Amino acid sequence: MNIEKKQGKTVTAYSHSRSAKIVSRVLTVLTAVTVVYPLIFIALVSFKNNQEFYSNIWGLPQIWRWSNYSYAWISGKIGTYSINSIVITLSAVLGSVLIAALGGYALSKMCIPKAELILSILMMFNFIPGVAIYIPLYTQMNSMKLSGTLWMMILPYLAWQIPFSIYIFKKFFDSVPSELIEAARADGCGEIGIFFKVILPLVRPAIATVMVFNFINIWGEYMWASIATSSSAAIQTLPVGLLYFRGQYGIEWGPFAAAIMIIIIPLMLVFIYLQKYFIQGLTSGAVKG
Repeated sequence: MNIEKKQGKTVTAYSHSRSAKIVSRVLTVLTAVTVVYPLIFIALVSFKNNQEFYSNIWGLPQIWRWSNYSYAWISGKIGTYSINSIVITLSAVLGSVLIAALGGYALSKMCIPKAELILSILMMFNFIPGVAIYIPLYTQMNSMKLSGTLWMMILPYLAWQIPFSIYIFKKFFDSVPSELIEAARADGCGEIGIFFKVILPLVRPAIATVMVFNFINIWGEYMWASIATSSSAAIQTLPVGLLYFRGQYGIEWGPFAAAIMIIIIPLMLVFIYLQKYFIQGLTSGAVKG
C-alpha cells in the first residue's frame, strides 16, 4: 500500500510538473508573438504604398518597394535625423559610462566617507520628474549659449544617465577583490592605471549593461528632444523628425514604416551585439544584490 501511494504521488507530481511546463511554454510563445508580430507588421508595411496598405494591410507586399527606405532617408530627412541621433547618443553614452565608471570605482574602492549615503542621494535624482526641470534646464542651456547646438541635448542626456549607472558600477566594483588592487599598487601602478588596466577588464558585463540601458533611454527620448530642438530644426533627432514625417499628400505609410524600422534596427543591433555581456551583467547583479 505504501509503495502504491508513493507511486501515485510521484505520478501526480510528474503530471503537475508537465502541466506547468506546457503552460509556461504556451505563455512564452504568446508573449513572443505579442512582441515580435508588431515588428513583423511594421517591416511588411515598410514595403507597401498607401493603396496596398489600405487594400491589403495584413498580407505580404505584392511588390517589395525598397524605394520607401530611400524616400524616408532622403525626402523624409531621416538621414539627417539619424546622424544627429547617432552623434548625440554615442557622445552621451560613452561620456556617461566613463564618468559613472570612475564614480563607481571611487565610491567602492577609494574609502570615501559616507559612500553609501552619497550613492543614495544620487539615486534620489532618478525620482525627480523630467517635467519639473525642463523649463529651468532650457533657460540654463540658453544662458550657456548652447541653444541650437547638439550640446544642448548631449549634456542633459549624459547627466541623466549618471546616477543609475554609478549604482550599477559600484555594485560590480564591490565584487572585485581588493587584493588585486593592493597588488597592483605594490607593483607601482597608479590609480588611473589600476582603473583602466586591472578593473575595467573585470567588469565588462557592467559596461555592457550600462551601455544598453543608456542607449535605449537616449535613442528614443522625445520630450526633451522636442523642447531642445524647437529653436533649430537642424538638430532634430529621429523621434522628433518622425513626428513631423509627412509626404506630399499626407502620411505615406510605407515610407513612414520604413522610418520606424530605421529607428528600431540600431536598437536591435546594439542589443544583439552586447546581449552576452548584458545578460551576464543582469544575472551577476541579481546574485550580488
